[in-house]
This record gives sequence, C-alpha cells and structure tokens, in this order.
Amino acid sequence: MASLITREQLENFALQGLSFADDHVGDPFSIKDVSDRLGISYSYFYHNFAQYMGEPFWHYVKRHRLELAAGLLRHSGYNIGEISDLCGYATTAAFSKAFKQHFKESPKDFRQIIILPNEKRTLQITESITAALGPDAFNGLFNYERCEKVKLPDSILYYSLISRGQDPVTEMIARMTQYYNLFKKMQTLYDLPQSRIITGTLDAVPVTNYERLSMFAGILIPVQAIAAHIQLQQNFGYLMTKRITGGNYLKLPVPMDFATAGVPMYNFISMNCKEGIFKMSGNHFFISMNGPSYSEIYIPQLKKHY
Repeated sequence: MASLITREQLENFALQGLSFADDHVGDPFSIKDVSDRLGISYSYFYHNFAQYMGEPFWHYVKRHRLELAAGLLRHSGYNIGEISDLCGYATTAAFSKAFKQHFKESPKDFRQIIILPNEKRTLQITESITAALGPDAFNGLFNYERCEKVKLPDSILYYSLISRGQDPVTEMIARMTQYYNLFKKMQTLYDLPQSRIITGTLDAVPVTNYERLSMFAGILIPVQAIAAHIQLQQNFGYLMTKRITGGNYLKLPVPMDFATAGVPMYNFISMNCKEGIFKMSGNHFFISMNGPSYSEIYIPQLKKHY
C-alpha cells in the first residue's frame, strides 16, 4: 500500500488526523474513528502519524487537550469542572489526575502561577522584538479602550498548517504570501464577501512549547454559506477544517501587518485576562489579515465578562 501513496499523501493523512483531533477536543473518539474517516487502516494511520509527527497519535491528543485546558485555566472564566468537560474528560477527577501528571501541578495550583516557564520566554522574545521596532511602534494601539464588541457567526475554517518546527513563527512569515494569495483567489472565485483570511495557532500560548506550535493560515467562512462549503469540500479536500464557534468577540483593529501585530498581541491578551478586564471563552483568538498594513485581532469572550 505504501508504495502506491506519495509522500504528500502520507503528510496529508497525518495532518488530517491532527485536524480531526483539534476539532474534536471535547468529544469522545478513537483512533479507528479517525482511520475510518481517512479510508485507511488503523495500523497504517497509527504508524504514519507517529513517523511524520514525531509522537504517537494518542500522545498528541492527550497533550493537546491538556495544553488547551491549561490555556483556559490561564485566560478563561470557566471553573475547573467546565474546563474538564470542554477538553474531553468524563470526570473532573480524571482530568485533575491527568493534568497533575502532565504539568506537575493541580489545575487549581496551576491557575495561581503568575508567570509560566514558557511565558517568560514568550515575554522576553516580545520585549526584544518590541525594542527593535522602536518605542513608538505600537503607540497605545494595544489598548482595551480601542476594542469593539462584535458578534461573529458560527463558521468553518479551511486551513493549512504553514509551520511546524524549530522556529514556527519565522517559517510562517516566510510562507504566508503564497497562502494569502490562495485564499484571496478563493474569496473571489466563490464570491465570499463575509469570509476572513486569518492566521493563528492551534495551540495554547504560552503553554505549548514554542518549538511545537502549529501556525496556520486559512479562510473563515460562515456556516450558512452552504453552496461555498460544498464547492470547497469538492475542490479543496486537502485543506484541514475546524469549527469556530460564533458569539461574542472583541475586535481590535491595528494599522500593521499580521507579523507585527502578533508581537504584542499575546501580551495584550495575557495582561487583560490577569487583571480581569475580560475573560476568554476559548483559545481560538486569531488575526484577520485585511491588507499589507492593516489587521484585526479577534478574541472570543465569555458572555458574563462581555
């Protein structure tokens, strides 16, 4: 079987498996569910995923769920039981046990940590880049008072991972133009004025180790655009998909490209969440790329903090 399948197809099987796991974080499923969906055998998928991703599939699923849970502990207003349910654990006790095994801290104690080890590194990188851009680079742009409260519809994200490796952000910047052009053509071809070309990460920043971050570029399309979804599924089956819950978001417009906007974005989110100015409803914040020098940051908000 392997001789009949190209390296590109092998990569796509692994990435589609990763996509399925990310899109079903809170749902019960098995490896066989994934392999059946891909139309390949259990053992073939199992070995292919481990070979391509560098870790067994179920190890990735468990790590990903726990890291997303840690992100919710940091930035959301959910209680531990709610986070346990959102991340696919049958009981809070099972979640707490798995969490402590992975992070060496209970969920309650983890929530009290002021600065995480990975966060220190993120802040150092942010500060160094900010300093290089000059003291007036952001000039008060990342200010809660500039945010607009908006409602987004339930949508589906069609995306590609554009970096996974030792320096994911640098790789993302280097490859973004080709993907932006692809999604821009799709907007025109399928007449999608309500869609957004976005970028972000599938992971929880700063919980996930920087070298493991999965950065994406994609096109976000409202669920009700049924005809467009049919066409995209027929013609762009290689793209990964993710359901993005609609609802309350904060929108922060910034007159800069996505790469520059990404530098202070995390610090803005982290500071406001720690101070209780807002709380997030999930880890799925993203940057909408509206032009070469204009971006919009979207942050999902809990209704009770909206």
